[in-house]
Amino acid sequence: MIKVAVITLLLVVELTIFYKIDSTLAYPFRGGIHLLMAYWYYSERKGSLNQTDKLFLISCLIPAITPIPIYVFGFTWGTLLEAVLLLVSYQLLIRIYHLEGAKIRLRTNFNTIFKVFIPCVVFPLTYFLFVVFPVLKPDILLITFIYLIQVMYMAVLSAYLPFPEKSKLYISLGMFFILFASGASVHRVYVAAYEFDYGIVRITANLGRILIIFGLLNRMKREEFLPKLV
Repeated sequence: MIKVAVITLLLVVELTIFYKIDSTLAYPFRGGIHLLMAYWYYSERKGSLNQTDKLFLISCLIPAITPIPIYVFGFTWGTLLEAVLLLVSYQLLIRIYHLEGAKIRLRTNFNTIFKVFIPCVVFPLTYFLFVVFPVLKPDILLITFIYLIQVMYMAVLSAYLPFPEKSKLYISLGMFFILFASGASVHRVYVAAYEFDYGIVRITANLGRILIIFGLLNRMKREEFLPKLV
């Protein structure tokens, strides 16, 4: 929990600098948070690293460099390149889920629809069609749609991991927060700014990553009696 406290402190510093001093000076702290997450995971798993662990470490390191394109290419193109880097990071998470045995089973029971497909597919697609689609240019729209499809697939796939329910719940909640952060970021950049928009994106994105770390670190523990996702 000490590492979570340090991450929280760095996030507070990042947001304070972003809103009170200079937004560009906050980006190094953003990268530092992801480096700390990678170190946290490595320190817990260094004695028994497997392919899943190595891929996850890379997926943590990629977001640490996502602020760099904004410095080099400016906000518009930098944001697009940031999205591409995040897509690579998410592809690694999808690869991890496949390696761990996740496979989507299209069962039409109420439990699956209510807990997985409505929050991870129906809501995001509805938002995209009615809010994002009418305002974006075709090229940005295509990239955004590809990004959305990948994040939705990743979120749904996480619910079918053959992990203990506690671990799977952590990861699925983490995916939900990452999905929410992605939508909030798209709205902030391409639709309209809103109150504390950067803060909302950063808080939910970091919370999502922290929950995924908890889930992966606990995936080897014994099953606990929790409500099943699917």
